[in-house]
Amino acid sequence: MARGIKGNFNKRFGDRIQVVYAQSLSPSERELRNKKLCEAVIKVLTGILGREPTERELFGIDDLAKVKRRK
Repeated sequence: MARGIKGNFNKRFGDRIQVVYAQSLSPSERELRNKKLCEAVIKVLTGILGREPTERELFGIDDLAKVKRRK
């Protein structure tokens, strides 16, 4: 029987990962947090793809599931 995404995540990581967001941030703190989150997403995608994702892939315009051939 297939597991859901949440079930697989819990099986792999259990209670070891917690995400906590600050409730009230100043505009500069919010900007810094958003910048760090964007950098983290780019690093994760770079690790998965084996290359840096394009801007179109980051914005969701191009599908990441399609394999790009290297020339």
